[in-house]
Amino acid sequence: MSKIVDQPVLMVAEKDAPKRFFWFKRWVNVSTVIDKWKEIGRWWEDDTEKLFFRVLSREGGIYEVYTEKNRWNLYKVYD
Repeated sequence: MSKIVDQPVLMVAEKDAPKRFFWFKRWVNVSTVIDKWKEIGRWWEDDTEKLFFRVLSREGGIYEVYTEKNRWNLYKVYD
């Protein structure tokens, strides 16, 4: 199961890969990048390209985050 959040987060990244992000009053530390892909979105509405990452946290949670125009969002949280 998963839940779409799609909220801005404060991200610490190295070489354009997420390392940790601040969400729900705590830091979530990324241990592994599981997957990485790009999406264009609604190009007909001038959406820009988003770079997505599915990550595993050190605490065992799975999250999807993306960057767009140098801003980071938490997109999805897996239960």
